[in-house]
Amino acid sequence: MPMKPRNVTALRANLVLFLVSAGIAGVPCLGLILLLGMSDAGMPALAYESGMLVLAALIMVVLRRRARRAFNAANQARKVRLHEKHGLEASIADDCANPWLVQLHLELHGHYCRDDAMPQ
Repeated sequence: MPMKPRNVTALRANLVLFLVSAGIAGVPCLGLILLLGMSDAGMPALAYESGMLVLAALIMVVLRRRARRAFNAANQARKVRLHEKHGLEASIADDCANPWLVQLHLELHGHYCRDDAMPQ
C-alpha cells in the first residue's frame, strides 16, 4: 500500500532534519574527543554515540522551534500562502526573512513547497 504524499513529505523532512542535526552534533563531539585526547584512551563507542544522539535531539528541538517561529512570523506578515485548491502545496514569498526555516516547518507538516514565487 503506497504512502500518502503528505506522509512522504513529512517523513523526508524529518529524516533530513535528523541527518543535519546529527552532522552538526558530530563536529563538537569529535572536536571534544580529539581535544581531550580521548581517542587514544579507548573511549567506549556507546558513550560517544549516546552523547552525539542527545545533542542531535536537542539541535532538532531548537531547529523545530525556530522553524515554527519563522513560519508564524511569515504567516502574520503574509509571506506564506497555503493553496487550498491544490491540496497541500504552499508558496513562500521571495522577500521572506527566513525562507528555509519556513519551508522546513511546512515540510515537517507535510506541505509541498512550490518553486515559483508567491503572487502578490
